Amino acid sequence: MIQVIKRKLPALLFSLFLSAAVQAQKVVKKFIKKYEHIAVENMQKHNIPASIILGVSIVESAAGESAIAKALRNFFGVKGKNSSSMEKLGYKSAYREFESAEASFEHFCQMLKRKKFYVKLKASPDYKQWLKSMNAASYAEAKEKWVADITRAIDKYELYKYDQPMQASF
Repeated sequence: MIQVIKRKLPALLFSLFLSAAVQAQKVVKKFIKKYEHIAVENMQKHNIPASIILGVSIVESAAGESAIAKALRNFFGVKGKNSSSMEKLGYKSAYREFESAEASFEHFCQMLKRKKFYVKLKASPDYKQWLKSMNAASYAEAKEKWVADITRAIDKYELYKYDQPMQASF
């Protein structure tokens, strides 16, 4: 009996891992479908690649599954105050609450527009240069890992395809 378990355990573990990976991909794809229009609208309005907007939101909010994204509609890990209604419910956080997903996406773009690198990169579809500049400006504490995670998300889910309207304007 133990021999049978030893032989089948690796296959079972691999199957469980594969199932979890497939489920995670479904969550990310659902998130992209839900928010792609907001990212593209913000790209057109603010000249920031939709791939950056979607990639950062996927990583920072665990594709909308993090507690901060669910409770505070904060998809970018933006720090700040919560509303008093959240505090009354006993929810205290160092992260800012937004009234909607749209408001969270808009705030992220406004934040980037205030950075020194924005003027140089404005309307550039080069997401790698955007990430490099955001990293240099200390957008995230995780630095290189953060850049690698977002680059991986952009490449894996082909988020750069959403930047094509921006590329056509060059």
